[in-house]
Amino acid sequence: MKQINGEKELELGNFNQYGSRREPQWRKRRSQSAEHDSSPRRSDLGPAHSDSRGYSGSRQSEGDYRQNSRGNGKWNDSRGGKSRYDRNDRSGRYRAGREDERGERGHRGQRSGRSWGSGKNNGRGFEQGNRRGGRRFDGGRDERREREGQDWRTGKHSYGVRDSRYRAKEWRHENEPKIPPAVKASDLDRESRVALSSLDPDNAEKVARHLVMAGSLLDVDAEEAYLHARAAVSRAGRIGTVREAAALAAYGCGKYSEALREVRAARRLNGTDSLRAIEADCERGLGKPEKALEIIAETDTSSFNLSDLVELVIVQAGARHDLGESDAALVLLNNFLDKYQPDEPVLLARILSYKADLLREIGREDEAQQVEEETPEVPDTVAIVDLEEVLEADNPYVPSDLHGSRKPLVETADVLLVDLDGVCYTGSRDVPKAAEGLAMVRQLGLKVQFLTNNASRTPQQVADKLRSHQIVADEGEVMTAAMDAVDILSHKIDPESKVLVVGTQALADTVAEAGFTVVTEASEQPVAVIQGYGPNVGWEQMSQAAYAINNGALFIATNLDATLPTEQGFALGNGSLVAAVEHATGQKPFAAGKPFAGIYRKAAGRAQASKPLAVGDRLDTDIAGAVAADMLSLHVLTGVSDAKAVALAHPDRRPSYLGLDLTDLMRPHPGPVHQPTGAWTSGESAGFMVAEDGRVLRDGQPVDNGAVLSLEDYRALVAAVWEARDQGVFVHLPDLEVVRETDNSNQELSDEVEENAQSAKMQDSQACEDKEDLEDSFSSEDVKLADETDDECDQ
Repeated sequence: MKQINGEKELELGNFNQYGSRREPQWRKRRSQSAEHDSSPRRSDLGPAHSDSRGYSGSRQSEGDYRQNSRGNGKWNDSRGGKSRYDRNDRSGRYRAGREDERGERGHRGQRSGRSWGSGKNNGRGFEQGNRRGGRRFDGGRDERREREGQDWRTGKHSYGVRDSRYRAKEWRHENEPKIPPAVKASDLDRESRVALSSLDPDNAEKVARHLVMAGSLLDVDAEEAYLHARAAVSRAGRIGTVREAAALAAYGCGKYSEALREVRAARRLNGTDSLRAIEADCERGLGKPEKALEIIAETDTSSFNLSDLVELVIVQAGARHDLGESDAALVLLNNFLDKYQPDEPVLLARILSYKADLLREIGREDEAQQVEEETPEVPDTVAIVDLEEVLEADNPYVPSDLHGSRKPLVETADVLLVDLDGVCYTGSRDVPKAAEGLAMVRQLGLKVQFLTNNASRTPQQVADKLRSHQIVADEGEVMTAAMDAVDILSHKIDPESKVLVVGTQALADTVAEAGFTVVTEASEQPVAVIQGYGPNVGWEQMSQAAYAINNGALFIATNLDATLPTEQGFALGNGSLVAAVEHATGQKPFAAGKPFAGIYRKAAGRAQASKPLAVGDRLDTDIAGAVAADMLSLHVLTGVSDAKAVALAHPDRRPSYLGLDLTDLMRPHPGPVHQPTGAWTSGESAGFMVAEDGRVLRDGQPVDNGAVLSLEDYRALVAAVWEARDQGVFVHLPDLEVVRETDNSNQELSDEVEENAQSAKMQDSQACEDKEDLEDSFSSEDVKLADETDDECDQ
């Protein structure tokens, strides 16, 4: 909280702070999310109210290939097949019945032999009302009621009560603030999407997109963020997460009365006091510091984390200051610091900054200066976009799937999930800058987990291979697809069950270490078959797998990679061999490894990470897996997917950051900015946009085939192409080459030398012409001197 002109303002972050951003399979995975998260949890609405439990993504060990091929189920309307006219019909008769009931209240015991109306139940639908003594209206009045309940009318007051409400709701939806096409529901954090799972899928998607806009715009345009939050409330007012978002947006706009209402509504729906500090500060904003202190005194803080406590004590100190009790406010802050001793830089900086402002306001400048010197520097928060760059550019906010970070990526994460083939090495060859980049990461103390879809090696063998490429690695830092597959297996069959293993001895050892009995023939009646890559896997092993699966054995695949990169090119991967068994049996396997989320979440869980960053070279496995796991990702151009493939990537394969190699982990990543001209820039890049005919333009000129781009130009181009593709434009993208910086200095120097030479030549030519013009009027000595000059000109 900071104090500006006497007003206290709470600093708020994005709703989707770690959001990971996109999840194109969101609709299909809603049921999985709801299954693993039995009760909705409070969404992560910013640094002041973040979840301190760390990374707690639900384990997805068996969603994978088989579940993704489920049938085409449809969402059924629980209201049945009735139209609006049917509902009006029932409401019209019901109103008539209630009026008649009030007229005959004293005769409830009297039965009538006639029924109400002539609905679908053949006169029996409202028989209970007849037993209460109701009597049917006859004549034109009854017919008019029936007509009003069923028919549309024209003119003033055309609709009944229920129809008027429907039309008002429809009008609100039609007048909602516009959402850019690039904003997706998957940009919202996972817990908030789970909270919206009870809504109709189309409505849930619109609500999620409004929440993304509200969270992203809160620090840029609070009023616009408020409009998006209100639109979400109009669609999903019974969802606690939506009311929390509306409370924060109203608070950011200074609408304290409305923020109070939304906070209390969210508390009724969620049953939590997560926004207690905002509730108390709203009372302060309304000029009621005593009420704010009363709210804080009544709050049960036993379940609050340190971040929530910091917010409460700042509001409490502010209320004391409002009452003229500044010394008491300072005592509160000092006691809190002594008791809790917060060492997290963000929390410590918040409370010390407020203390310095308070000291300066009461005239204790020297003490305020001393406190400011003790305040730690707070790094920038990782966000979906670099909002500061947007503000500096003074441009309308246009989101992009490409992220930006003003500080090195290693400072934004607490663990790196690093791919092997194509990132750390390629076959037996070193990847340039890989060892150097990881060594710098190690020096900063950042945790590293190595993830590989190769199930042919044990973790120890993987660590040994990394060390042969001068990369420090430990067995405990390796997560293989075999380990992921065995974990899936352990949740599907009983311990000590027989498992037929197709693959290397390393895979068999991993299965045996998990407590299963390894067999090699279908005649031993295995309960499950697990298939992994092995250079010696052939017809015999695959046929044994087919026999067992046809006899009812469970089918597990360590990964579905179609190809395997080698020094000679791309060889057959495990996915190609699995496809042969699948074709022979008609059974699809439960698949482990990448691109499924399970291996990422297990690796992050092993490192106890809350802000993992995935690093990979393949869009279809490394990046797609990070997207599925709701994790940020860095794509490097050292392996399979090139710059053109990245620019044309489908939304579920788009990385968060773009780099050349692993040394880009140590560098800032300027975020893409949408200029008023429609072009995209990144840092000092040129402006890139896509024309209506699909050509990519750089500063208005088409990008030629084989163009060489700097890294910042590459990021701007990717942002422009992603926006165009999301809008349905077919982009004609040439082949690209990306370098760290385009070096034009030699060419510029050559041009300058040539220009100076031409200038000197022109000066000499002019001197010779002047000599010829004056030669006739010179004396003999002058002519002699002119001859000498002529000789110099010839030279």
